[in-house]
Amino acid sequence: MIIGIHHVQITIPTGEEARARAFYCDLLGLNEIDKPESLQGRGGFWLQVGDQSVHVGTEDGVDRLSTKAHVPMP
Repeated sequence: MIIGIHHVQITIPTGEEARARAFYCDLLGLNEIDKPESLQGRGGFWLQVGDQSVHVGTEDGVDRLSTKAHVPMP
């Protein structure tokens, strides 16, 4: 039985961390949290959302205008 979620992974295009931080941190007011040192060289960043986290990773080759992928928030 699943009783919770540890984190959600979403992706942004490589090199778009500054724009994504402006949206998620500055506009939405989410707090950035430290990634483990072993993962810091991969790009992206992590956010705290309540008692869960959102991992924002980088990925190329995704047609973001055609996908239905989303993370609903209450």
